[in-house]
Amino acid sequence: MEAPTQDHGSIGSAGSDDAIKESIASLNELVNADADRLVDDEFFTDVADELGVLHARFRSHAATDLFGPAREASDSFPPELSGDLERLRSEHQQILGLLDWLSQRVEWISQRTLEDKDVFVLRARELIAVLNRHIAEEDRLFYLALWRDTGGEG
Repeated sequence: MEAPTQDHGSIGSAGSDDAIKESIASLNELVNADADRLVDDEFFTDVADELGVLHARFRSHAATDLFGPAREASDSFPPELSGDLERLRSEHQQILGLLDWLSQRVEWISQRTLEDKDVFVLRARELIAVLNRHIAEEDRLFYLALWRDTGGEG
């Protein structure tokens, strides 16, 4: 059996995977900075820039099939993992929706109340948690499929 190909943003391409993880880490660092930054307009400019980069990287990831052509060949992809694969693929639109929500609001959030800014930061932290879990599950699925494909249990 042939190993699944891996040409997508999270699992297969180490550069893309690293780029998304780097963007997540940068955004995480920003939103977990000193609370005094919430009154600094430059903080939200930095967040807007990082959200833009992350949005582009994740959109590219979402547009690329997780396992490439091997997913289409029934003998190349473990059928018992297909449900997990489809669930992860369907999450892409939800994650892009969170990114869109944050990207739209970051433009005017610096002019809002401190409470609104806190909610914005909490939503950004939620996005970071969702992205970290999603990418970890994709990585797990890829390696599990590869392991089964190369002779592991299955």
